[in-house]
Amino acid sequence: MIREGLTFDDVLLTPQHSTVKSRSDIDLTVKLKKKGFDSTLQHPVVPANMQTVIGYEMAEAIYDSGGLGIVHRFMSTEDQLGILNRLEMLRGRMVWNHIALSVGVKEADKNTVKYFVDNGVEILCVDVAHGDSQQCMEMTHWIAETYPEVLLISGNVATGSAAEHLWCLGADIVKVGVGPGSLCTTRIETGNGIPQLTALMDVAEKKNKIVRLNPLFDERSIYIMADGGIKNAGDMVKALCFSDMVMAGNVFAGSKDAPGKTMVIDGICYKEYVGSSTHKANHIEGIAALVPCKGSFDSILVKLLEGIRSGCSYQGAHSLAELREHPEFIRITNAGLKESHPHDVVIK
Repeated sequence: MIREGLTFDDVLLTPQHSTVKSRSDIDLTVKLKKKGFDSTLQHPVVPANMQTVIGYEMAEAIYDSGGLGIVHRFMSTEDQLGILNRLEMLRGRMVWNHIALSVGVKEADKNTVKYFVDNGVEILCVDVAHGDSQQCMEMTHWIAETYPEVLLISGNVATGSAAEHLWCLGADIVKVGVGPGSLCTTRIETGNGIPQLTALMDVAEKKNKIVRLNPLFDERSIYIMADGGIKNAGDMVKALCFSDMVMAGNVFAGSKDAPGKTMVIDGICYKEYVGSSTHKANHIEGIAALVPCKGSFDSILVKLLEGIRSGCSYQGAHSLAELREHPEFIRITNAGLKESHPHDVVIK
C-alpha cells in the first residue's frame, strides 16, 4: 500500500465558531519545562539553525523578542560559545535558557558537549539530516544520561516511530522535517522524505499516544518543533496544529539581522542563503542560493505573529494549546490553491 502524503498547500483549515474578542489576547507563549529547566518563550517562531540565518545579530534579536534561538554548528565551538557569552554580558543570565547551541553526532562532538555544558550552556541541539540513525540515537541518549539537566533538542525525523525513539532516549524536543526546506534537495537526490504536514500529523499522533500510555512521560513534557517548508504565517498556523514550535529558514534569510554577503543585481539587493549541507563539496542535500534582502527580524516576526493570532482567531483558539485540540482541515485542489492567493488583479 502506498500512503498519501500532504503538505501545507494541499489543505486549508476550516473556520470554526470563535469567542475570541481580541486577537491581541491570544496566548502565543510556549512553556518549556523539565527537571532542572524552566523557560517561557513569548512566541513559537524559531529561525533555522543555518549559517546564513543565525549569527550574533539574529541571536540577539531572537532573545529580545522572547523567542528561542539555536546557533548553527558550522563555526568553531569557541565562536558558538562566544555568541552566548557576548549576549550574557549585554542581556544577563536569562540568555542561557533562550539560546541553544548545536552539536553533531561524532565521537569528537562529546568533547564539544562537555565544553559547552561546563561553560554554562543549558540548551543543546543534536543536529543531523537523518535523526532516525544509530549515531543520532546514541548521541541523544549519551547527552540525556550524562547531562540530564540540559534541555535537549534532537532531529530531524519524519515519522512518529523515529520521534518516539528520540523521546524515549531522552530528547525533550524533536525536530520534524526531512526535505521540505526551500534549499533542500534531499528528496530529489535520495528519493526519501515525507511531505511536511503528513510528517507532523504522524509525529503528533505518536506524541499524544505515548503521553497517554507511557509512564516515563508522566513527570516531563515532550515537544515537537516543525522544521521546514514554511512560506508564510498561514503555513505556520497549519504546522502549529500539530507542533509546539515552528522553525523557518527562508522566511528569515535575507533579513537585516541574518549573516551572509549581500550583492546588487539589476538594482535589486540580494543576500546569500546556504543550505545546511552545502558546506560539503557535492551539495547532495542542499543548494546555495540568493534571496531578496528583507527588513529586520523584528518586522518579519511582527507580521508572522499577527498572522498566527488571526489564524487562531478563525479557529476559536485562545492559545496555541487550544489550536492543537480540534483542528479541522479540508483538502483543496490546485484551483482552490489559486483561489487562496490574490488573483485576477494587477498587484501594485
